[in-house]
Amino acid sequence: MLFIEYDVNTAGEIELVALVNAVEEDGHDPEGTAWLAWRATHEDGGLGCAPVSPADLAAMESTSNAEDLRAIVERVVLADRATKEEVSP
Repeated sequence: MLFIEYDVNTAGEIELVALVNAVEEDGHDPEGTAWLAWRATHEDGGLGCAPVSPADLAAMESTSNAEDLRAIVERVVLADRATKEEVSP
């Protein structure tokens, strides 16, 4: 499972931190459950990571256009952020 890790600063600007392949080296844990549990122990409680759906991953892998790739990443992160802001107090 691929995750996009990001930070949100106090001005609300989002900064991409990393693309993380959370599948263990031996192929176990294809959904990245262990990585997500570890990530939840961080200061933001794991809120700064967005899972990439198989369809989005396929789109990312099939494009060689940087702008198309950026648009996919932005859409994934913004959708994740919007969902998490809906449930935050």
